[in-house]
Amino acid sequence: MSTIIKTWKVTPHPKRSVFLPSSFMNGEQIEEGSLYTLQFGTKETEVRVRQSALNEFEISTDVKDQLYLPVNGPLSFHAVPDSRILAAGPHIGIYTAGFTQSLLRPAGDRSFLFSKYLLAAKKAGISCFLFGAPHIHWEDGLVEGLVYDREGWKKVLLPLPDVVYDRIPNRRTEAHAGYAEVRERLQTEYQIPWFNPGFFDKWHIHQALSDTPASRYLPDSILGPDMTSIREFLHEHRHIYVKPAKGSLGAGIHQILYDQDQKMYYCRFRDQEKNRLRRYSSFQRLLKKQFPAGLKQMVVQQGIDLLTSEQKPVDFRIHTNKDENGEWQLSAFAAKMAGLGSVTTHVKSGGKIKSLQELKSDTVISDRQYEKLRAAALEISETIDREIEGNIGEIGFDFGIDIQDRIWMFEANSKPGRSIFSHPFLKKDDHLTRHLPFAYGTYLFKQMLLRDTPVYYR
Repeated sequence: MSTIIKTWKVTPHPKRSVFLPSSFMNGEQIEEGSLYTLQFGTKETEVRVRQSALNEFEISTDVKDQLYLPVNGPLSFHAVPDSRILAAGPHIGIYTAGFTQSLLRPAGDRSFLFSKYLLAAKKAGISCFLFGAPHIHWEDGLVEGLVYDREGWKKVLLPLPDVVYDRIPNRRTEAHAGYAEVRERLQTEYQIPWFNPGFFDKWHIHQALSDTPASRYLPDSILGPDMTSIREFLHEHRHIYVKPAKGSLGAGIHQILYDQDQKMYYCRFRDQEKNRLRRYSSFQRLLKKQFPAGLKQMVVQQGIDLLTSEQKPVDFRIHTNKDENGEWQLSAFAAKMAGLGSVTTHVKSGGKIKSLQELKSDTVISDRQYEKLRAAALEISETIDREIEGNIGEIGFDFGIDIQDRIWMFEANSKPGRSIFSHPFLKKDDHLTRHLPFAYGTYLFKQMLLRDTPVYYR
């Protein structure tokens, strides 16, 4: 169905023509001189297919210009079975915000990460570009996309994409009306698949999993409790975590502990880049001081006595991604050890990362425990995928194992952070988590090509 083209040879004549190698035409049963629809992104034109005397992929100048088709590859070329459709692509757009006026760093501090994404896509024969709402030319069905090669960043006029990979940086931007408008318009008017839309809400995920077999991995949790409820919850579990329902990257998390002997309450949290520990004799005073806006938008979760390494609690960051078949696979695995006095294991709070090899070498976890964590991550990924609306292509999890060897899932993030990939032993995981979004994007593209109805409204 497809092959990768290194370079299109452009010919000024004849008009509206594509020249294909005889091997490709024979393999796809394409007749000399037949008419086909050639697609690139949301642009299409009718072409006459001819056999190339040079045994190369050639295209007439007018077709290249009409489709805004880049002539330099590598770029995959597809013949759709049982149809008269040819397609170059997939043509994937990474949608984000926070652009600068500089082509040296067009996405600010995230420019380096995006450049690695675009290079990974190019290596796989995928056309990929970075864009945001201001770059779209709705009236022409075009986008002024940012592309990257070894010479740096460039702006190029391109068709709207076949598939959109959502990399909106934060919840504030996601809540902006313009974000929803762009997503709705691309999905409705152009039928463009959009994957990883939106940040997960902690309580929404908890509720989605609660009536499924995956609920066995969930700690006891309550949303927006009053003072009586949270006090009873604390006394039942001895220590608890209080998290913003819409938080991410460990921001705003508090750990509350009750010392039965001292009759004192302790609250551990991070404030202005420092780990803090405060002691209170009154639970009411603790809540008033630590949560002046109340607990309405907070999820309270039971504390778990975790496995330790070097006398520090350990949890596990696991990434899962969908692959080229639309199936979930584990793509990254690491342990995070809590920093001194830290409420979380996040690196910015002083946490330390360990690879799977180091964990096994230090006998922190066994092969059996790793397999149990892997199976749990895949089961929960599949469950979330069924229960949550939209195309989900990747999830980052925080798991724990308690001292009774029970597995717990603490967090599921639709846009997981990448701090674990600073570890030198996680280079392979880093590469895989950048490659798989494009594998899944290719899957969505191929599914779109096989539709019986027209894909785009023009």
